[in-house]
Amino acid sequence: MATKDNLVFSPDDEEYFGEAGSFGVPKFDIEMRGGIPRGFTVVCIVETGAGAELFAKQFSSPAEEPENTLYVSTSESGKEILRVFSKYGWPDDINVRTIGEEYNERVLEKELQASRYRLQGFGMKDIQTLAQTRFVDDEADDFLTELTNEIMTLKPYFRAVVDNMDFFFQRNDHSKVVSMLRMMQAHTQMMRGLLLMTVSKDTITKANESEISMIADMVLRFEVFMVGTDFETRMVIKKFRNAPENLAVITYRVTPEEGITPETVQRIA
Repeated sequence: MATKDNLVFSPDDEEYFGEAGSFGVPKFDIEMRGGIPRGFTVVCIVETGAGAELFAKQFSSPAEEPENTLYVSTSESGKEILRVFSKYGWPDDINVRTIGEEYNERVLEKELQASRYRLQGFGMKDIQTLAQTRFVDDEADDFLTELTNEIMTLKPYFRAVVDNMDFFFQRNDHSKVVSMLRMMQAHTQMMRGLLLMTVSKDTITKANESEISMIADMVLRFEVFMVGTDFETRMVIKKFRNAPENLAVITYRVTPEEGITPETVQRIA
């Protein structure tokens, strides 16, 4: 694995990728004064219905190098993800991993089959002797470690999205999830990559939120609330490392042409 001491960026790559990348939302790039600095990890703390899952896909859409772009979903199918990319004309040749589907196949289907065996009179000891069936869960199904390893093998200037981290917080010790996030952030910084992760605000504790906010280079809150009889969605930029002037509250809407599109901006700093 490359280290800071032996990692060399070619002048051609430095010129091609530049110091900042696009969020995938041109108007948001302008509001953030040029986009997202290379090496940044973005954590989005989201409310249900605020559209963060679309923003996550939009973030991966610039796909400067499709083979070095990774989109990980823990809840959607690959077919649905590609349908959205096709709808907006975004590149569909990036790497997509659907951990939710993998979990269904590798864990839930085994548990279902084990339950069937119990109903037929088999005991757990009998089930475990059927090594070839592997109906019982084991340490091989450590999706958090798999995800971390996959992120940490990405090459310089990669772009990666994980939507969303609820899956891992619900199945792992929270301190382990935070530790793995720290490792991924360090790799992203070293490789000048761009990493975005979403997590539901109701899934994490205030202490968890403080920890991951300290690790992240940028923190966004996606909110939705009622204004009269209509819903309004907004992003609150709570942290932007070394650029507090970028802190803002941005209301946005979704258009068929551009996806998420900022409308009004109120500066915090």
